[in-house]
Amino acid sequence: MTTTPAGMQLTVQGTGPPVVLTHGFADDAATFDRLLPTLAGHRLARWDLPGHGSSGVGPQPSSRGTALAWLDAAVAAAGPGPTVLVGHSLGGYLSLCRTVIDPTGVAGLVLVSTGPGFRDPAKREQWGTFIADYADRHGIPEGARGIAEQPDSVVLDGLAALDVPVLVIVGGDDVRYHAGCRIIVDEVADAALVVVDGAGHFPHQTHAEVVGDKVREFLSRVSG
Repeated sequence: MTTTPAGMQLTVQGTGPPVVLTHGFADDAATFDRLLPTLAGHRLARWDLPGHGSSGVGPQPSSRGTALAWLDAAVAAAGPGPTVLVGHSLGGYLSLCRTVIDPTGVAGLVLVSTGPGFRDPAKREQWGTFIADYADRHGIPEGARGIAEQPDSVVLDGLAALDVPVLVIVGGDDVRYHAGCRIIVDEVADAALVVVDGAGHFPHQTHAEVVGDKVREFLSRVSG
């Protein structure tokens, strides 16, 4: 029996190799709805981050560690076997962070509109300011904002040693994320980049067929 953290909204459906889907900041699990046909034949775990969608805020104070613990619960709920982690934006960063820290049981990563964080403390501070403003504008509870923190450069520092296949997808118009996506592809040995022409920060929604085809090909390679 899998125990999930109090207040965590988690849905598991389907059968087959496990896939865990993690949405971005100020979003919820429904962001992946248009990709679900692509994922037929897999056991899917979709969940809402703390303070997002139907999930409660969770333990206080919230932190990146809070979100990673919830991600681990989603991985456990998805069932046994190597798992593909699919994440959008913050969800991709968290999936990447979890795998850099402990790649055990991860068959591959699909990172949509995802950056690896910042090594420069000043840029991490700027990120925190951006997140606070974004959270204010989108009504994210104060207690849930810490999940987007970047207290260190653990992801950047661990990319070169990452030994799992990675598919990076970014919108052609999502210029803010181009450099970060390129860093991931350049550093990880088995990584591929797909740039979706005409797409912004949500290519999995606006260009679901294109993204779905690429994800399907990747899943066939890494999880059968």
